[in-house]
Amino acid sequence: MNKKILIAITDDYIRGIYAEFLQQENFLILETSDGEKALDLAKKEMPNLILADVYLPKINAFDLIKILRKDESTKKIPVMIFEQFEREEDKLKALEVEAKDFIIGSLITPRELLLRIQIHFGIQKTYRIPIVNGGKDIKQLATDLGFGGNLTCSKCGSPLLLYLIRDLSKGKDYFKVSFVCSKCG
Repeated sequence: MNKKILIAITDDYIRGIYAEFLQQENFLILETSDGEKALDLAKKEMPNLILADVYLPKINAFDLIKILRKDESTKKIPVMIFEQFEREEDKLKALEVEAKDFIIGSLITPRELLLRIQIHFGIQKTYRIPIVNGGKDIKQLATDLGFGGNLTCSKCGSPLLLYLIRDLSKGKDYFKVSFVCSKCG
């Protein structure tokens, strides 16, 4: 069975690009540019995932999540928040309402969005490996990836995790490597 994704983004052009790309990847796509319609579609269609624009008219993405969480039938539908340009206060608010992810449209390609969706559905394998007593090789890898050999988060000071993500577009043995904060993500 194909996964059903509701794309609720105000910009018709951006919504159309994501919808077309995800349809080509065999997802069933529902579309709207309005928060009330997104809520109605969520209740009627029970999508497996919602991509909701922060600035939806009538019901914004944050309120949409709050309303969905109050209804027993929709409370478990994961919502990824979409915003064209990152605003720190919106990113924090997304964490508060327990959004599944925070997508910044100006910084993400359709392929990267697909990757995040595949990770969410377990189609794409990822590994988050705690770094315990980072040895010389781990510190060198951190330096090579632009972390300067420091294995703690520059924002909160928490330990970093070694993050591996399989890139199926390049083959089953190809992984992208990064470091992520154990708290900030």
